[in-house]
Amino acid sequence: MLNSMTGYGRGEATLGPESFSIELKSLNHRYLDINIRTPERFFPLDTRFREYIKKRFSRGAFSLYINPKGYGRAALRPNIALARAYVESARELKAALGLKGDVDVESLLKMKDIFVFPEGPNDAERDWKNISRGLNKACEGLSGMRKREGGELKKDIEKRLKNIHGLKEKIGKAVPAYLERYRERLKSEMAVLLGEGKSEDAIAAEAAIFAQRTDISEEIARLKSHTEQFRRYMGFREPVGRRLDFLCQEVIREANTIGSKSPGIKITQMVVEIKAELEKIREQVQNIE
Repeated sequence: MLNSMTGYGRGEATLGPESFSIELKSLNHRYLDINIRTPERFFPLDTRFREYIKKRFSRGAFSLYINPKGYGRAALRPNIALARAYVESARELKAALGLKGDVDVESLLKMKDIFVFPEGPNDAERDWKNISRGLNKACEGLSGMRKREGGELKKDIEKRLKNIHGLKEKIGKAVPAYLERYRERLKSEMAVLLGEGKSEDAIAAEAAIFAQRTDISEEIARLKSHTEQFRRYMGFREPVGRRLDFLCQEVIREANTIGSKSPGIKITQMVVEIKAELEKIREQVQNIE
């Protein structure tokens, strides 16, 4: 099962009168990187947030955002003690400086903290119990998106592996024909070569050297083995992105060797097509967990 490293999930949490939105995003990354932005209230939970994400995912650049959504109407209360202090201080200032006027409601509404949202003392355990539910929902949403995109990546990769297999088979069948044509050409030139004093043993040796230099049977076998292993990895339940990336490098290496040994233009063209498919597969693999 393949999972993409790109995804998004969202959840919500309510803590007393206050509600929060929880957003979790992930992008490609070689390792696991977690960036967290939360209100100061949740700073004590930073380690828990990271550990929770680490248990669910193995690779990707994650961004966790927790933002206040608002308060319930019933939660808003006037800070009577603070308002009284403002009024008394204003009257004292008025008397001391001989100022006119009085403090009214409009003036008080301009004062800082004249209304408050009553909360008990911060309790990290209580906050975690509530916020973790919303975080779990965000993780589930993100995980679902990564799985769906991973399924699409798998379909595309399987199609390209099938193309590579077809090209590999064509190359395997084409090489013997090239060798046979080369032998026939040597035979037709034999009279000329013998006339120049070159022995039949030398001609046979030249044909053997050409056959050895263009022998790609080992590379074809390894290419087949690597593509079969690629398919097996894609069926694993655990993350296999790094293994697939390494395997891509091995397959590209075999394709390059086949290209360097290619005895003909048509085979070279097929190798170019294989490498084009491999590059597209490698691009897809970079987004696999």
